[in-house]
Amino acid sequence: MVRAEVIRDSCGYAVPLMTYDEDRDLHARRFAREDDDSLSAYFAKKDHIATSLDGLPGLPLPLPPSSV
Repeated sequence: MVRAEVIRDSCGYAVPLMTYDEDRDLHARRFAREDDDSLSAYFAKKDHIATSLDGLPGLPLPLPPSSV
């Protein structure tokens, strides 16, 4: 018997195509439209960003400046 306390799923941005033709680029294209300030604001609204599903540390907020 299993008792689930938290169940999460993926938004689908990094889900591969059913037959492998190529990597999907939706995730990269979506976040390429953001700058450091807008990404920090986006992630600050998320309640699950501080730790991963397995309890490991998540993204540091505010996000460090991108190197690109």
